[in-house]
Amino acid sequence: MNRFHWVVSILFSCSVSTNSMAVNKVTLTLPAFSDNGQSYFHELLVESLKAQGVQLNIVTPSRHTPQKRAVHMLNKNQLSMYWLVKTPERDAKYHIIDVPLTEGMIGQRVLLIPKGAQARYNEISTLEEFRKLGFVAGLGANWYDIDVWNANKLSYHVKDGEWRQLYEMLSVDGGVNYFPRGMHEVVAEAEAQHQLDIEESLILKYDRSMVFYMSELSLEHQVLIERALNHAKDSGLMQRLIDKHWKNTLKIIKPEGRTIIDLTSP
Repeated sequence: MNRFHWVVSILFSCSVSTNSMAVNKVTLTLPAFSDNGQSYFHELLVESLKAQGVQLNIVTPSRHTPQKRAVHMLNKNQLSMYWLVKTPERDAKYHIIDVPLTEGMIGQRVLLIPKGAQARYNEISTLEEFRKLGFVAGLGANWYDIDVWNANKLSYHVKDGEWRQLYEMLSVDGGVNYFPRGMHEVVAEAEAQHQLDIEESLILKYDRSMVFYMSELSLEHQVLIERALNHAKDSGLMQRLIDKHWKNTLKIIKPEGRTIIDLTSP
């Protein structure tokens, strides 16, 4: 082998090695929350990419990033991606990884209510009956729930900034009476908020899923991540992680015994 071919061979080998290293390790900047609400989504990404032979390094900007701040950071390309309820507006604004993440649980809303309020809900079985209660929902700013509650002529109060402050705003007869939460969220939140109960009889259901939206920060990994998540869904990995994080939640909620009130999804 002459010197020219030897140099070309070495350069090619280095190029292949470098590309291989780039494919085998990915770093993503993701939000974290003080209530550990990110744990399933982080683990899903780690394990899905691991199954593809890719090591994921997650960087979190802080121990707790309020949701409004996290969306702002996504807009500014300071986060790689964020899990949000899928809407046409977000589909147009961000790069979507169109793989549903929570088996529709985000759209099955179970209510957090003040202690002592359960009796008011016991005889409710239709949307019209629920509407006539006149109760006010607490909702976070820019949530898709706002559109849903509007479309179904239900009263609500929007908390701008840190939505977790709604926990302390709930009361039986005050300005905010209940807090609709995703089925997968409500048990952990109730356990941390001893002044609240999980409403026992209803699910307010709308047709939406939760997906990852990406910024420009890590867009080069979009195809890889989408392939990994689709494989996780098809292989059963995603369902195993859902069971790991929320199987006990479903046992406590007992969705099969609840009255489902279907809401219009605008």
